[in-house]
Amino acid sequence: MLPVPFLLYVLWCVCTLLLTFYKKGWDVDNVTRILLLCLLSITLIWAIKTRSENRPANPKRFFVGTGVLFAALAEGCYMISHPFLLSLTIRPGMPIMQMVRNYVIDLLFTLPVYVFIFSVIWWLINKYRYGRWEYVFIFALGQALGDGNQTFWHAPTLLLFIPYVMINYHAMNLAPYLVIERHLPENRSDSRWRLPIAVLSMVLTYLVGGAVIVGLSQALGFAN
Repeated sequence: MLPVPFLLYVLWCVCTLLLTFYKKGWDVDNVTRILLLCLLSITLIWAIKTRSENRPANPKRFFVGTGVLFAALAEGCYMISHPFLLSLTIRPGMPIMQMVRNYVIDLLFTLPVYVFIFSVIWWLINKYRYGRWEYVFIFALGQALGDGNQTFWHAPTLLLFIPYVMINYHAMNLAPYLVIERHLPENRSDSRWRLPIAVLSMVLTYLVGGAVIVGLSQALGFAN
């Protein structure tokens, strides 16, 4: 039986998606969301199959590596709507090689940050004991708040629609955790601060990572 708060979150997600599709139709943002939902479904199927296998030889490398791989795929979904630099957006009619070039440039900037992000998540889940449903909600919430901090700061009412954004992070961080959760240390802390620490850590990680890649892209002459 799924916990009631998680069922309410699922209902919130469904209502947010339906309302957004009703308002905006098949625009690039909603197409991106469909692609991310497909990615989430595929990664969850992979997780169910992989959970039955033996403990990975290097659990940290497995978790960070698969997380970064799924993040790269999620970045690909975003290339048609909102890559980290809008100048890299993939548009209809663009030559294939230009599409590939834009995607590769995006990954060169973002993948090192994702290595940092998933390394921080790995540290947190090894230090603190998170229930499965706590992990599902809290880490995606922290990533969404960190990645979209400027948007939510200028338009706080958009927080009502934050599950629309959180799907992106479920697609990259959920499956690796489901595979690795039973191999985490038993003697982790049950501190009451573990949930706010996770959210704050994700926000700060994204602020640092975002500042680095924005500063680096500007230094290299890439226009937004």
